[in-house]
Amino acid sequence: MTLTTTRSRLLTGFFRDVPRTGPAADAPPVPVRAQLAAFLSSLGNHDFRWAFIGRALMVLGYFSVVGYQLYILDDHIALPDGLTPPAAMAVLTPVSMVAMAVSTVLGGLLSDRWNRRKVFVGVSAALAGLVMVVPVVSPTWTGMLVFSALNGLAFGCFMAVDTALVTLVLPRAEDAARDMGVLNIANAGPQIIAPFVASAVVTALGGYTPLFLVGGALSLIGALAILPIRSVR
Repeated sequence: MTLTTTRSRLLTGFFRDVPRTGPAADAPPVPVRAQLAAFLSSLGNHDFRWAFIGRALMVLGYFSVVGYQLYILDDHIALPDGLTPPAAMAVLTPVSMVAMAVSTVLGGLLSDRWNRRKVFVGVSAALAGLVMVVPVVSPTWTGMLVFSALNGLAFGCFMAVDTALVTLVLPRAEDAARDMGVLNIANAGPQIIAPFVASAVVTALGGYTPLFLVGGALSLIGALAILPIRSVR
């Protein structure tokens, strides 16, 4: 049993919830439809809606390709003799993670220093789209190393600065926690559907080249979705 678990059990055992009293306790339950409408009401805000769309498209484009990377290495990339796809994954993943960590820090620092958000978000999303061409033009081990490094740089910078951008376009400070929960749909939702999108593209269009192109197109459209945002530079 961990220390955190022990503390949690002590907290729940000795500190009981106090029943609510007053008008709020006697209020009728809110219908599910009304709760959902309130939860998604932030999407009615122009700038928040476009930030949501840009994030969703970028995440979908990224994970549609990255989620199929093992199969891409097995079926599409010419690996050096003796290098298996799982071993190649063990190399590419740290390359991407290191690049992502570097760009997360640098992107955040430079964005704060220059007080610019949209340019970092847009350029990083566009870079993520453009680098999808690398494995198409060069389906080699070197091409995948270059792709993983550049894709990590683009995605890390995007996620860092886009998060800052979103906090600046939240519709109401009183609903910030709820609206950030709405934004999380743009993170988690595309990751859930990305394998289905990738499978459909590979099956219908016949191979991994179309998958790279579709993933790149999604990221590029995500970059364009940043342009309509008016309240952030």
